Amino acid sequence: MSESTRPMENAAPSRQPAAHFYKGKEVLTQNTFDYSTAQVGDYVEQAVVDDAMDCLPPACMGAACSQMGEPYSHREDPDTGRWRATYATFKRCFDAPGVWEYCGHCFQGETMERGKDPVYG
Repeated sequence: MSESTRPMENAAPSRQPAAHFYKGKEVLTQNTFDYSTAQVGDYVEQAVVDDAMDCLPPACMGAACSQMGEPYSHREDPDTGRWRATYATFKRCFDAPGVWEYCGHCFQGETMERGKDPVYG
């Protein structure tokens, strides 16, 4: 077979990075992560968290937890009975550098969704 008839061998390398996996799940990138479809437990790369922290001053930013600065909603805290803001939350996976877990919408400084949503009626 001549050089010109081997299209796959002569093709330019893909510019898409190879998918990265953590604990059997794909680690979402800036190009694949979307808040409207994100599920609690999704894994994301550092750049996704950096984008979230750069859009507004963070509500919480520490070694283990980072939360976007704009509240997503409010929920009733079952511990206090008071309404509290919730924030898009990411928790660092310490055993995988550059990987974070999306935790959903949590109270400030927390990494687990809890509380009751408001009832509109």
